[in-house]
Amino acid sequence: MKTAYSFLLSIALLSQSWVQAQSDNFVFLNETGFEFNNKGVKVEGSAFAGSNALNTKMFTDVLIRPTFSEQSKSAFLEGSQSKTNLFASNKWGVEYHKDTNTYFYISNKSLLAFRSDKDFSELLFFGNSPFRGQKVSTSGLNYVQANIFSAGYGFEVYRSKKLSIKSALGLSTLNNYRQIDASEIQLYTASDGSYLDATFKNTSINETKSGIQGVGLSADICLDYRINDLNTISFEADDVNGFYLFDNQEIQIDTSFNFNGVSIDVFNAETSVANYLDSSFTETINRNKTTQNQVFLPTKMKLQWVYKLNPRATLASSVESLSLGKFGTYLETAVIYTHNRQLRTRTSLGYGDFRGFTWSESLEYRTNKYNFYLGLNNLQAIAAPIKTRNYGFSFGLFRHL
Repeated sequence: MKTAYSFLLSIALLSQSWVQAQSDNFVFLNETGFEFNNKGVKVEGSAFAGSNALNTKMFTDVLIRPTFSEQSKSAFLEGSQSKTNLFASNKWGVEYHKDTNTYFYISNKSLLAFRSDKDFSELLFFGNSPFRGQKVSTSGLNYVQANIFSAGYGFEVYRSKKLSIKSALGLSTLNNYRQIDASEIQLYTASDGSYLDATFKNTSINETKSGIQGVGLSADICLDYRINDLNTISFEADDVNGFYLFDNQEIQIDTSFNFNGVSIDVFNAETSVANYLDSSFTETINRNKTTQNQVFLPTKMKLQWVYKLNPRATLASSVESLSLGKFGTYLETAVIYTHNRQLRTRTSLGYGDFRGFTWSESLEYRTNKYNFYLGLNNLQAIAAPIKTRNYGFSFGLFRHL
């Protein structure tokens, strides 16, 4: 009996050791925060567009036609959300991992974030004609777009039996930057469409310039605290940044004005209100221009609890927000499963912020020399674009050296 028991115990320990050893060889689907891998080169990219109110058919419409289809427009108008949150981004990067403690990277990221009351976003997306004789307002409008190129390195800051702190620091350049923040905006369109009255309260507009608009620092930080063999808590702060701007002008507006014959059309830059703000608007009101020397772009923060279900399966539940909840909060639960030596998958369900309900699947396949990764956000968007609010994908390749 002792011999049989010892044999079974040895098998169990070997199986657990095998799974643990294999987990160290997976690069993209890590159970906690970002990991440092063995010597090699990593290439990865991603793209995402999501909203709590806009449907994925509207995103597709913007790409392939000069207007929204009636089907996607009707689905948006029938929604019950009082706020419209919108976020879109794409990112690519290359990393060279010198060893298990250090890596160097270059990356490029573009982002667009928007938040307003639903009626106001309806006016921006579909024009002001349906609102003739009506006043449309929004409280708390936020808009930011930017492109960031970074180069830097990642390193392990501290490690003990329970606590691990890792960071990535980089130098960054900023271009294609524009930001609008307003405590309140009101727009009234005359019944015959002959004029437009607008009131701006505590509104700031950052003017765009071509080329590189600023330089700065960016950082990612990850803390993992191991409570015991089964439970780990992690905190991540991604895209912590600060930029010094070159000759950037910020316009402060707190007044009312009148436009004659203005028609709002988000697909036509020549007739949009934004165009008037840059041209004839200067002759209509007094602008208070100031030089803005620094800017901080949205930072994502994530708190996660990881529970080891068994040697092969891990449960991860997290809460995350962008800009300290300005665009809402997102909750997610995921199961990471190691099928065998070559394959690991991740299935997740989430809800909140600019995504609504999300179902995502991803997998990583490894060989002796390569790791391949593919992730798909919101798979149901393929079958039901009118009923879904976001979609995206990510991919990666790691070459062991």
